[in-house]
Amino acid sequence: MPEFLHLPVCMTLRETNCKMQRRTAIVTGVLAFQSLGAIYGDIGTSPLYVYTSIFPTVIPTESQTLGATSCIFWAFTIVVMVKYCIVVLFLGPNNGEGGQVALYAKLARTLHVGPRGVVLPGELEVEDTLLLSKSVTHDSQISRMRYQMTGWFHEKVLPKILMGLCFFGCSLVLSDGLLTPTTSVLSAIGGIAVAAPSLNDAVLPISCAVLILLFLSQRFGSGKLSNIFAPIVLLWLLAIAVIGIINIAKHPGVFKALSPKFAIDFLKEQGGVDTLGGVMLAMTGVEAMFADVGHFGRLPIQLSLSCVVYPSLMLAYLGQGAYIILHPSSISNVFYLSVPGGVNTPQYWIVFVLATLATVIASQALILGVFSILRQMIHIDCFPAFRVRHTSSRVFGQVYIPVVNYILMVGVVLTTIGFQNSNNVTAAYGLGISMDFFVTTTLISLCLLYVYRVSWYVYIPFFLAFGALDMCFVVAGVRKIPHGAWFPLVIAVVMTCFITFWRWARSLKVDNEYDSRVRVGTVFEGIEKNVERNAETFMLGRITTPSLFKDADIDQNRILLKDMVQRTPEDRPAKSRTESSPAPSETALRLRSDPPIEIARMPHIVALVHSNVSQTLHSPNTVPDILTRLLKVFPGLPEYIVLLGSRVSDKPFIPDESRVNVHAMRNMPGFYRCVVRSGFMDSGNINDTLVREILRLIGAEGVKSVCHVIENERVCARRRAFVGPWKILRTGVEFLRAFGIEQVFSPLDRVFERKLVDEAENDGSGFDVRVLYVGAIVRL
Repeated sequence: MPEFLHLPVCMTLRETNCKMQRRTAIVTGVLAFQSLGAIYGDIGTSPLYVYTSIFPTVIPTESQTLGATSCIFWAFTIVVMVKYCIVVLFLGPNNGEGGQVALYAKLARTLHVGPRGVVLPGELEVEDTLLLSKSVTHDSQISRMRYQMTGWFHEKVLPKILMGLCFFGCSLVLSDGLLTPTTSVLSAIGGIAVAAPSLNDAVLPISCAVLILLFLSQRFGSGKLSNIFAPIVLLWLLAIAVIGIINIAKHPGVFKALSPKFAIDFLKEQGGVDTLGGVMLAMTGVEAMFADVGHFGRLPIQLSLSCVVYPSLMLAYLGQGAYIILHPSSISNVFYLSVPGGVNTPQYWIVFVLATLATVIASQALILGVFSILRQMIHIDCFPAFRVRHTSSRVFGQVYIPVVNYILMVGVVLTTIGFQNSNNVTAAYGLGISMDFFVTTTLISLCLLYVYRVSWYVYIPFFLAFGALDMCFVVAGVRKIPHGAWFPLVIAVVMTCFITFWRWARSLKVDNEYDSRVRVGTVFEGIEKNVERNAETFMLGRITTPSLFKDADIDQNRILLKDMVQRTPEDRPAKSRTESSPAPSETALRLRSDPPIEIARMPHIVALVHSNVSQTLHSPNTVPDILTRLLKVFPGLPEYIVLLGSRVSDKPFIPDESRVNVHAMRNMPGFYRCVVRSGFMDSGNINDTLVREILRLIGAEGVKSVCHVIENERVCARRRAFVGPWKILRTGVEFLRAFGIEQVFSPLDRVFERKLVDEAENDGSGFDVRVLYVGAIVRL
């Protein structure tokens, strides 16, 4: 073919690539702009109080000012830019999410030490069609697919260390979520009282009202709120950068502070790391930046931080240092006094209004970080299953958790009332953040070792360098414990204990669910152990034959499915189920007993048995215990029984032709296993439309009644009696165990159970829809 005939095709592909690149660049730019309003309010308003915190009672000399400025510059550069912007944001995110849960999920997925029955974020997910029709158990397949460390330390100790670090790090962020909104709003409203002393007594009620409005606005989603907040934060950052440039021009000698020598000399003069407690306030909010990766993405956050936030803040700190050198007595209120033109000028009030608004917005980063972390905790089954509402169909990580939002609102308002003013909160601020720094450094170092498998001369120096710096901040923060820093520490310990208790109780319940599964051969007479190798799977009317997958290569880390072939009507004559086999109601099925009992089948009735999706997918030879309880209570079974599970995809919407997979169980006429997929923006409930599709796939369009069978469990604690010298102590421990399971775990587990079935609609579908709840007592 002549070469000129290829030119139009090449130009078309090139134009398409250019359009995609432009669209990607626009989306990245928009997300970077939005991240300004959601992430950098806290760290961007630090210039309001950093120098005052470093020199609370003394008037600094020029050398001290240069030393403090050098400490701020190098600490911010090393921790925020090098550690977080470069290392953590590149190596830390997992499946588009950030925070300690993402680091834990990455490590647990690699080492195969995650919670039982949980698909970790980013884990290779085998298609429902293959899982429904496979003839091996899930656990045996996974053991062949994954790399697994062996040895006592890796099997027993390391999983507990990883989970403990994850829980404690998340709890530190949650405790910070109480202090950051309190600090920011009290500081903003307190600044208004400075300008208008008559409002001094109204600072506390106004602050509480502003906080309530801020939390109530979260229901609109981080995307919409960021569009409102981002212009304000951008104007604020530009304003402090301009003020800094003007002050630097008056004393360019402040650039000497860029030499680390001044920072070292300053720390020696001040007597060690105690001064770092004030320096660390320049970095508050960076831990939320990592947690908010799911809301905006890694690259937009890195762009906004590197191109806007970092230059603006460094110019602001250098400018304030230059102003202090020229006016040492202004240290008590250096930010506002450094505004060109002086107090009560138009530019002063413009900056004052921007500072007030930006300070109120500062709490947004932590609120979104709490939502993101708890959503991941719910996903890995380590937190009560609060309802998570996705606020964007484009960005999976933009979520809103109503119950958590209101609980956090009440906690923040009570914290505000307890601390009364911003000075008291600032005294308690910083310890939790510095400890979170160290937890993140530890988890990143473990990722370098186990996930990325770098050499020891990479991860050991990284841990020693950044871990030592983080511990200096921790030591400086410990000195604040008598002044209020005990509060975030107590909150973090309490939250860690609660999360640990919840994970322990959930593990007991999950183990009970797995152990209560019953093999079909022990329930029904004449059922073979192995699942048929050529079982047909129906996918919304399309029949696929899993045995026709060719070249299925399985190695220890992943599955590669090559040349997946679907058997179509051209390959094999299609037969209707009624032509190839008798109706289920006409086929005998015997219950295993002595002698075997033939089970009566109730014609024209379909039972949709809602079960755990892991049981539906991963247990081809077993049935849930709820089915055996039905056999004990009712004299017969419906003509069609569908074991139903549901899964949520990482896509916003799933088209109807891809939502339902149905598989006929071998040698069990009328028994099917079914998985229904839904997008994260879908409700996920089983409605009449999905029911009709399931009926069509199993050939039961003419049924008269559909019954949803749902297990209604009541969790109780096992009672044990003790004898011997430790009887009283062990009885007390047993009482606490029973109290926690029955009075804490059981009510929360029942309250936040997801609604499975939509209300039946009278749409002339031709069948009645009923819901049957089967009670059960689960003893843990």
